[in-house]
Amino acid sequence: MTAAILATALAFVDPMIGTEGTGSEYGGMMPMTGVPFGSMHLVPVTRTNAVGRTSFNALDRELLGFVLTRQPAIWMGEFGPVRIWLDRPLPLESVEAHPWQTTVKAGGRTYELAATSHGALIRSDDPALGAKLADEGATSERTVRVSTLPIPNFACHWSKRREGSMLAIGVSLIDAERARRHRPKCDDKSFGEVVVAAWRAWDGFFERVSISAPNRVRKIFYTGLYHALLYPRNLSEEGKYYSAVDDRVHEGPGYSCFSLWDTYRSEHPLLTLIAPERAGAMCQSLVDMYKWGGWLPIWPNPGYTGVMIGDPAAIVLSEAYVKGVGGFDANEAFAACLKNADVPQPDDESRTWLDVGKDEKGCPETRGGLTWYLSHGYVAHDKTVESVSRTLDYSLADASIAKFAAALGRKDEAKRFAARAKNYTNLWCAAERCFLPKGTDGRWADPKTLVWENHAYTETNERSARWCVPHDVEGLVALMGGPDEFERELDKFFETDFYKTDTVGNSSVHGNETCHHVAYLYNRIGRYDKTCRRVRDILERCYSDSRRGFDGNEDCGAMSSWYILSSLGFYPLDPASGEYELGSPLVDGATLRLGSRKLDIVVVREDSSAWRTKRVTLNGRELANRRVAHADLVAGGELRFELD
Repeated sequence: MTAAILATALAFVDPMIGTEGTGSEYGGMMPMTGVPFGSMHLVPVTRTNAVGRTSFNALDRELLGFVLTRQPAIWMGEFGPVRIWLDRPLPLESVEAHPWQTTVKAGGRTYELAATSHGALIRSDDPALGAKLADEGATSERTVRVSTLPIPNFACHWSKRREGSMLAIGVSLIDAERARRHRPKCDDKSFGEVVVAAWRAWDGFFERVSISAPNRVRKIFYTGLYHALLYPRNLSEEGKYYSAVDDRVHEGPGYSCFSLWDTYRSEHPLLTLIAPERAGAMCQSLVDMYKWGGWLPIWPNPGYTGVMIGDPAAIVLSEAYVKGVGGFDANEAFAACLKNADVPQPDDESRTWLDVGKDEKGCPETRGGLTWYLSHGYVAHDKTVESVSRTLDYSLADASIAKFAAALGRKDEAKRFAARAKNYTNLWCAAERCFLPKGTDGRWADPKTLVWENHAYTETNERSARWCVPHDVEGLVALMGGPDEFERELDKFFETDFYKTDTVGNSSVHGNETCHHVAYLYNRIGRYDKTCRRVRDILERCYSDSRRGFDGNEDCGAMSSWYILSSLGFYPLDPASGEYELGSPLVDGATLRLGSRKLDIVVVREDSSAWRTKRVTLNGRELANRRVAHADLVAGGELRFELD
């Protein structure tokens, strides 16, 4: 087993990356042991968790116990955890973490961890381990941020057994009998089998992406792939799953924990590329939430939470269909997109949609302020908070729905939503050269005078929000006065704003997903060299192989997926367009196994420090506009970059 691991990419995965930091503005990760997309993972506990706090932090010096956790991100809370407390806190000596097995040493004791999707094993010389946990039980604990929907049937059932040095636990969101069935056997043979099965599950995905690169790059890249494959969580149990959107059990794939506002940008594009069979099931899970709950979600955990803004599920569904991903009901998905885009919430006019935690009058939050967007062509700041960001996000979602409609052959809807996708222009202030909030009376508001309770932007400001039009770069260029002025302003943004502390405390704008696409905007004005330079700078400055890891929270694979795609040399500026912008690969070469096909990424450099892409070809055909279609990539062959 050891020799096999050392011969694979999994040897470079370090689950401790992103686990060290003060406050909440760091990676926010935990060393999670289990399987890809597991319904839960087994984690050492060094602190009690809460919103903004995970159960583990590498700065802590005591081990409190272990938890079967479903907490997906530092800013999103837990649901249904099962905790195994120690008799007393023990001095933490070491954590040797791997995706498939983790060994923790504390207070002279050793704890070996392994897990399935619904079960966990801990092998230890601690005779009291598990004594505080009842043999069977259920918990309805939920520390998610906000959800006013009643879910009386929600409970995580557990079943525990202890034999010799082994503690086994099974969990289920459906019933106690399933929890007993999910509980692994309590013996060394079973422990070994669980470890091997988990390793094989990870390796099955990792063998789809192999790279040649310096060890530091491989460590960041493959750890990022591990992060990206943790989410969303598959809650399915023997073909059934508990849905919190209607508090019932259904048949189906049952994925949840979608941080969609973050992940539509790169996490889902990555999965459509390397795991399309999972991407299709995830899309069906979003469609099912619409069927059972009436609306597409924004941040389900496990049900509607009202967290974040926009209509990102529409972007994910549109992208998947445009890229040919199957496994979901496309017509039902389109109907769901239409409802979210055309039907305001019943209380939309009476709500300001205050930031989550301050306005609990109803869930879900779909398109808050849609009433004003439909009547005025923008979300009005005197009626709805985060009005500028909402307007920009709704415009992007409308552009995605237009592409979905076109792919379905629904010409009228395609035309209607393509027109709506231009609504971002209604908040462009030519005098200030940025997007500003506007009231129902059509007057501009000064964003500097707006307090938090009526802020106009979401995790951004007027300087960075003006780049948030990835679906119509040509239109944005025209608003700014043409390519030369666009380039000057973009240069200024990188030189004066990009690497400064952003609105929530990250040390660069890249620490928040709103500007993940910005470096690739240069491509659309023919300045391919500047895209290459900016992308390479971000790859090298905003990511590391240290325990802090990267700038900003991981956000369910969003940060890592950007690194993975950009390191390979391409990125989806507008996911539903079905195209990728080409940049500057950080790897020395790569192979993507895409079903029965294979894509070889060949990188030719004059020396190891070369970063400028002077020529790109796909199967010998030059990609002069530095753009490549998804369909052409997944057809396989050779994508060749020549760098100087």
